[in-house]
Amino acid sequence: MAEAEVTKCEEKRCSGSIEERLQINGKIHEVTLTEESLSWKLFQNNPSQRIVNHHLKLSEVITAEFGTKGHVIDKQEESNEKGPEGPEGYQRIQKTNSLKEESTSFTVFAVKRSRRRKWRVQKIKFHCPDVQSCKQWVASIKQTIAKQETQRPKRLIVFINPVGGKGQAKEIYYNKVAQLFELAGIQTEITVTETSGYAKDYVIGWQVEKVDGIVCVGGDGTFAEVVNGLLIRTQKSEAIDVNDVHATLIPPNLRVGVIPAGSTDVIAYNTTGVNDPVTSALQIILGYSLGLDVCSVHNNNELVRYTVSFLGYGFFGDMLKDSENYRWIGPHRYEVAGAKKYLRNQSYCGEVSFLPSTDEDHNPWDKATCRVGCGVCLRRQDSQLSLQGQQVQNSYGSPSTQMQSITDPSTGWKTVRGEFICVNAALVAGMCGKTPHGVSPTAHLGNGCVDLVLVKKCSRINYLRHMLRLASGANHLDFNFVEVHRVKAFKFRPLRPEDLQKKHEHEASYHKGQENVTFDPVQGQKGSSLKPVVRVNRQTSMTSISSWNIDGEIGDAPDVDVRVHCQLVKVFARGRESAAENEDRIKGCCSFGNTQEDIEVGSET
Repeated sequence: MAEAEVTKCEEKRCSGSIEERLQINGKIHEVTLTEESLSWKLFQNNPSQRIVNHHLKLSEVITAEFGTKGHVIDKQEESNEKGPEGPEGYQRIQKTNSLKEESTSFTVFAVKRSRRRKWRVQKIKFHCPDVQSCKQWVASIKQTIAKQETQRPKRLIVFINPVGGKGQAKEIYYNKVAQLFELAGIQTEITVTETSGYAKDYVIGWQVEKVDGIVCVGGDGTFAEVVNGLLIRTQKSEAIDVNDVHATLIPPNLRVGVIPAGSTDVIAYNTTGVNDPVTSALQIILGYSLGLDVCSVHNNNELVRYTVSFLGYGFFGDMLKDSENYRWIGPHRYEVAGAKKYLRNQSYCGEVSFLPSTDEDHNPWDKATCRVGCGVCLRRQDSQLSLQGQQVQNSYGSPSTQMQSITDPSTGWKTVRGEFICVNAALVAGMCGKTPHGVSPTAHLGNGCVDLVLVKKCSRINYLRHMLRLASGANHLDFNFVEVHRVKAFKFRPLRPEDLQKKHEHEASYHKGQENVTFDPVQGQKGSSLKPVVRVNRQTSMTSISSWNIDGEIGDAPDVDVRVHCQLVKVFARGRESAAENEDRIKGCCSFGNTQEDIEVGSET
């Protein structure tokens, strides 16, 4: 760049800002750095000509480096990654070397959004009049980024599950994620999981080191393992008994991130809006944070597991258990097991007791969904909305009073008895490739509630209609055999068919002149209330006991006591962006001419 073409402006450092004329794409621009953004506009002598301003939010700038570009090389041996070597052909971004430090140009790496809501990395090249100016710009940008509100991680522990999903976790990490972490200056300690439960046991027993978070490369099961290990470790260090149903749990001080490489990747999809490793990696790098609700699941006063997304008894529990016989098929084993389960059309007798949410700012029938900046979740961010041990204990009453009536005004608990095809509990919406809108489309990430979806016994054709709507994104809850309750806690216990019949007969005795009366809610309606209805008993295909599907793990104990703990875990994620917000971000990007290039990450663009 010739000095005659660019005249250096006097730098303005008022309020921490810097202004200077730099060259971009062969043209002189007025470039400004403030505490919040990096912006530039074409320098023109004609004030009447329209000038377009371009800007980058520093919260979405990854870094700035000397030199005109960071290029991709194929030398695994030059990697600074700790742990096992990556696969052959591993690519990493080479940011700089000693010669580049004398360069008169620098490159800014920032986030770019696509219309598919995926995030990518763009690079913008700036040419300075001299070396000193270049050094000043790079140092100032890095210092200003460090002052941003988000706490960006500097050191991470990475767990890679090599057998989850399609078995591509290693390739996904080394080809799409490792180079981005390196670009951002993040140190990583990599551990490849060897067996089921390995990550959980590792986290519980590791020697404490100064790290900023844990990243899982795998599916929802790997993420759940890490969360379970982290929660058990935290409670143990605080002398809290994890087997105490009423215990108030302490949140861990580490955030957890997930790079999707599993079969369904529900957590990644519901916290970022897409199932995309690069998007998840960039949100980890930029330090975004969300509070995620967690359910504790107990059986006979003993912790079974902490769950972060889904519990399912009946259909989904049987399907998971049966799918273990078809592991050789791969991810399609769930479809095979599900088809067999559907044809059997089994139902299970049981009793569900639950404590409905009394929150007035959200319900399962809302049209608004949980998005970036969700008001429902933000209002609870600093609140203690998890069920406190004393509060729950007081609301329960004694066991003899819990089951006296369908609705007990003195405790607030309600009970539903009957034959269930499935009992599902969704902590998150549950969106994934198989269910576009999820099991409960309006569930929130951090509202301190779980959505309880009860599917009563129905015909095969009706259950097929329900499942087809679920798979297509239509309203699968609008059936008279489906109930939805937003609850703070629930309990389930199986019943034998004869026990269920005795309870029905006992309840019917209070209603003279009516026969075969059972207590069912008015189903499938917003704000449904409980009232007696007449039902003629019929023979059905009933099995007394099923299993629980707990975040993709089998739970054989049918009796469970489930409590919601509000925003107990922090995850590296920004939340789902609405289509309108994503479009605004695309329009607000600094794309013009050839001033920027996209970094190729793996083979996906």
